[in-house]
Amino acid sequence: MSTAASNSSCIQHRMESTTSPFELLARTAQQLPTRTALEFLPGDLEGAPLEVTYRQLLQEVQRIASALKATGIREDESVAILLPFVPQAVSVLIAASAVAVAFPVNLLLSAEAMRAQLSIARCRVVVTLGPHPALDVHARVVRAVESMPVAPTIIEVPLAGPAHNWEAFLGASTSAFEQPVDPGRVGALVHTGGTTGHPKLARLSLRNMAVAAVMASAGLGIEPSDRLLTGLPLFHVGGAIDGLMAALSVGATVVFPTPLGMRNPAVVQRLWEIVSRYGITVLGVVPTSLAAIRDTPVGTSELAGLRAIMTGGSPLSEDLSQHIQALTGKPVYQLYGMTESSGIATAQSTTGRRAAHAAGLPVPGVEISLGQAGAEYRPGAKGEVLIRGPNVFQGYLTDQGVVGDPRGGWLSSGDLGEVASNGELRIIGRSKDVIIRSGHNIDPQLIEDVAHRHAGVVQAAAVAMPDDYAGEVPVLFVVARSTAEFCLSELAGFMAQQIAEPPARPKGIFVLDELPLTPFGKVARYRLRQLAVERKVAELLADLVEAPAVTCRDPAARRVEIGTREPLTDSLIEDIVRRLRRLDLEMERPGTTI
Repeated sequence: MSTAASNSSCIQHRMESTTSPFELLARTAQQLPTRTALEFLPGDLEGAPLEVTYRQLLQEVQRIASALKATGIREDESVAILLPFVPQAVSVLIAASAVAVAFPVNLLLSAEAMRAQLSIARCRVVVTLGPHPALDVHARVVRAVESMPVAPTIIEVPLAGPAHNWEAFLGASTSAFEQPVDPGRVGALVHTGGTTGHPKLARLSLRNMAVAAVMASAGLGIEPSDRLLTGLPLFHVGGAIDGLMAALSVGATVVFPTPLGMRNPAVVQRLWEIVSRYGITVLGVVPTSLAAIRDTPVGTSELAGLRAIMTGGSPLSEDLSQHIQALTGKPVYQLYGMTESSGIATAQSTTGRRAAHAAGLPVPGVEISLGQAGAEYRPGAKGEVLIRGPNVFQGYLTDQGVVGDPRGGWLSSGDLGEVASNGELRIIGRSKDVIIRSGHNIDPQLIEDVAHRHAGVVQAAAVAMPDDYAGEVPVLFVVARSTAEFCLSELAGFMAQQIAEPPARPKGIFVLDELPLTPFGKVARYRLRQLAVERKVAELLADLVEAPAVTCRDPAARRVEIGTREPLTDSLIEDIVRRLRRLDLEMERPGTTI
């Protein structure tokens, strides 16, 4: 048997035999009990990191699982987890999935948004931190639960000081815990959708999570010797599965850069020093974080041990990818997936060799078709990306019940793709209108619903505007009831107050006499995306070209024409092209005179 066939058989066996995150951890702990599983860097980046071995992590998970069982929680009830990068964030996540439903929650949510999600998730226990000088999570959690009909129990984890009931909670632990036996039951809920309104919680089974971890580790080529530095939050599948669980599945070490992760300015400023100091071999960050560190100098930091930078979750411009590779001398690899596919579908293997600007090959166990379910995956194929495999979720939990369950069939991604000549998938657009800001899915209709509640708005439509930091951001186009009485700043304040999650608040609001329509009377969103691109590019070039006339006629809103009063010089064209690349845009032609 060839080595490739042997590896394929081994991966298939791992996927079939690993039924839950707990079992995944238990197997690794049995094989590598003294290997370091987790390292938590101190907030000041000066002291020694806290190290947790696989044996210690398993013991802590068992203890917490037993303590959760002692609360009387049922398998169909959830444990909400609102923690930064602390040891308990990992152990509670795995323990909660073993005895009930793990529900990692975005720390930035307002109290109102938390309450809506906790209610739908049938939350019985909330694990969070006590009052903290830099994180105001605790106060929002208390406000969220106090008005719920049946308030969940709040368990506080000590971080900046003592927590009043953590030790008492652990004291209820017994040795009666048994690992989960039904791999098909829901083990986690992950929020997707983005704003206030009606939350959608993706239902991931125990098997979904376990098999996706094996798929991700195989597709990305994560090795037991790897030390993975990840700033990916654990309330996203990218952080919880593609990063954490994938590494745990092979016995690698996961390093968390302080409790605040990549939101810590000191981590951004000293990232390459951290990589060098802690012997990091793989760096996992979203494109937003890559944009934040694009100007962080490597200096004297030794990066010889770093073999790969991996990213995913939102569009990565080729310009940013090339910039980071030039800065570090290390290849940037991409993966593609979504919450509904447990975070993984395709990936580029972190071999240490330079890779194409694409999303990689289908990972083991995943079927991908383009345009039509069951269509052959081959070079030249184009269309909507369809995904099938044991990693595909079990529908959304909403206030109307469970909806959208593919029941083992094909998952429609809403993304448009094409297969390159080397077999790698390239994402070239979206058939759906979801806005993806830094890996955060934002439903435009929910933004529009808020705008329509404002007395001065007659019509509203939200679309994505390209952004060199976040990939894209939401902007809002409105038709005012009376332009004479309309106040743009007042509407902006209204939107900020009504939309629970900061990433979903429009970064710009533009007033039109009327919204563009299709021949069928529907809002022509493609035209609004073109208008958003025109405004962004005009702003981008304002210091370079006097009153540029920017026109976007491209249906995909990726190419623009630049008109100027005077002919453009070659050097000016090069500068314009360079700036456009940061937004993943192209110039339609060298420029026209107006």
